[in-house]
Amino acid sequence: CNGLQAPGLKDGKANAKLGNLEEEDNDARTLLSSTIFYQNLGEYAANQGVTVSVLSIEGTDCRLDELGRLADRTGGKVVIASPNQLHSEFEEIIQNRTTATHCAVTLLLPRSLRMKGEREAGHKCTREVGNVNPDTEITMQFEATDQDIGAPAPGCRVSIQLQIRYKRSNGQMMLRVFTADRDVTDDSSAALSSLSLAIIQLNSLQASAALAVRGRFLDARKENELQKQLIERAIKFNESKENHIFSEWITAMEPLYKNIHNYTRN
Repeated sequence: CNGLQAPGLKDGKANAKLGNLEEEDNDARTLLSSTIFYQNLGEYAANQGVTVSVLSIEGTDCRLDELGRLADRTGGKVVIASPNQLHSEFEEIIQNRTTATHCAVTLLLPRSLRMKGEREAGHKCTREVGNVNPDTEITMQFEATDQDIGAPAPGCRVSIQLQIRYKRSNGQMMLRVFTADRDVTDDSSAALSSLSLAIIQLNSLQASAALAVRGRFLDARKENELQKQLIERAIKFNESKENHIFSEWITAMEPLYKNIHNYTRN
């Protein structure tokens, strides 16, 4: 069943037997059981090459924090739509075909660098992406190590390798390898002017959302503010046509930032 799409329409919380999310205030055991259920369901669907998307009606409470993990693990989408938009949103989900399954991305860094924000904090990280489509985009962060090796010196070059493993629709396993050399600089103006604002903004959205989903609201808020400062600095040195994306990014981040702000206040 590789490449199968399984959209789900929700008009409220799941409230029956398996996956019950209705009893969260009265029965912590039921909530824990349901959380494990959706986690296992996501793993099973991803292993079978099934993409699960969740379409929720605007104004209803269906615990998207739980169902969102299911969609995220299988490469699906989470869409909140008004009733008159359901048809078009449902059609878009169906048409978003899966191009590969069982996708895993490995990033290899020199020992002078280390991963940031990943389960593996060393110079190597593998992320299980699962099912992918033409619109799938992922970002990763890394930073200078604080060990005895020390940060790479300005003027030198570092090599970074990206390995992508995936299964095609015919069942054939594939491996693609990309290697890039990058110059190290301590010139902030040169670094800022070379940044891709679109990538930085996408990373900010993904990193903040990933922290918020895990309940780390203060860290998510801090990540958002740091990324915003970086983008504002980069705009001063970036003369490309990407600058208009900043206002779009602010609009996209506003609901997430407001929710994070409310949680941290409470």
